[in-house]
Amino acid sequence: MKDLLQEIKMLQGVVGVFVYTNNLGVIALDVPPTFSEPALDRIGSFVKAFFANQTTMAQDVMSLEVRNKESLFLYKKIDEGGTLITICDVKVSLPLVNMTTSMLLAELKAAADLVTVKPDFAKLNNGPAESSLSSVTSESQVAAPQTAAPTVIDVDKLMKEGPFAAIASKLEDAMARAIGPVGSMVVRDCVEKWVEGGSPAKSRFNELLGLLVKEIGDSRLEDEFKQEVGSLFS
Repeated sequence: MKDLLQEIKMLQGVVGVFVYTNNLGVIALDVPPTFSEPALDRIGSFVKAFFANQTTMAQDVMSLEVRNKESLFLYKKIDEGGTLITICDVKVSLPLVNMTTSMLLAELKAAADLVTVKPDFAKLNNGPAESSLSSVTSESQVAAPQTAAPTVIDVDKLMKEGPFAAIASKLEDAMARAIGPVGSMVVRDCVEKWVEGGSPAKSRFNELLGLLVKEIGDSRLEDEFKQEVGSLFS
């Protein structure tokens, strides 16, 4: 299945692509290291709920396009239990992506039918990206306090409501300029990791900044990012 996803990933403007099934979750992917398993599972859960909606089922909807200011998500059903999810830059040639993905659906279904056990997420991407893909989870486990159970914080609510929401919005914009369409997703994952280590207090903002900078991976872009958001952390 990997070679089929690579055909899609090679298209100009395609950032990443993966297959999600209702029973096993992510079973194949070709995505940048900045995508974590929880992030892809959240996307997959949204797709699962959308296609299971009674109105959607009644209208026999087979695909969905969702745009935001940074990216375009194309969800296309492989069968009743699986979906091909393509993440693109907003300037992508959507007709080309639609044509290519439609041509590969039958082969993807045949390949997906052979997967009966949930794969090890860290091994789905070949090469160095394996450790990077799993690092978001492993590092957050190391960072979590060991002496007491942490307070559960609703990350989505934290980023959309209250005083931190304005900061989160600016961080998402700056990260998108630094690494592209996945910027908002990366910020969300970093905030999730950050609050696992303690309360979202201003005194811990430098810890969050460190997590964000680590995801950029380019010294020049890191400096530009820190200059842009530095005032938020002072």
